[in-house]
Amino acid sequence: MEAMRDFRPMTPSRLLRGWRARSIVIAAVLLVTLAVAATLAYQAQQAVRSHRATAENVLRDYAALAGDELTRRTERELHDVIGTQLTRLASSCDGRDRLPTLDQWIRVKDT
Repeated sequence: MEAMRDFRPMTPSRLLRGWRARSIVIAAVLLVTLAVAATLAYQAQQAVRSHRATAENVLRDYAALAGDELTRRTERELHDVIGTQLTRLASSCDGRDRLPTLDQWIRVKDT
């Protein structure tokens, strides 16, 4: 019988207070979830920007390296071709310290 004395029926005001407390907890959990989702979205955007900048820098560096290599190979090829032609031209001179005539140049070019 003592248990019956401690029992209090649920009144509408107690029921509403319970719902309000649960609603506040649910709203707080939803707000925290929204904040976490927004933070993750922001970090994802930052990661995308960072990756894009890194890729652009790598491509820029690679293009500079390719340009330097092209310049180096072109200089070497020009040096070889001009050196060869000047050697051939010098060998066609008759040794009198003067430039060859046009006919001598044409003969060297044809050989």
